[in-house]
Amino acid sequence: MKKFYPFLLLLGVFAFIGYMESPQMKPEDSLHYPVSTEKNETEAVAADVKDDSKLIMELELVHEGMKMVDGTKVEAYREYEIYKDRDGNIVKEVPTEHYNYLGYE
Repeated sequence: MKKFYPFLLLLGVFAFIGYMESPQMKPEDSLHYPVSTEKNETEAVAADVKDDSKLIMELELVHEGMKMVDGTKVEAYREYEIYKDRDGNIVKEVPTEHYNYLGYE
């Protein structure tokens, strides 16, 4: 019986490792968020508009301000929807409710 316990313990360790390595955690559940070091980050997306001209929508992070919170410098970036025509002229800027915060000491 004493020879059986090490194998049972080893089996338990393998079961625990297998459980921890299984892909049960979704990326949304992660505590790590990608942070861009660029001042403005854009992503181009095509958007349909009522008039027949096509506008290009870009999501852009704009620096809103900086505060000191508990000895930590916190920068706030707000996401804007930037609508441009085919020539690259800005037609409309719409602020969204999405903010990104970057904190460092």
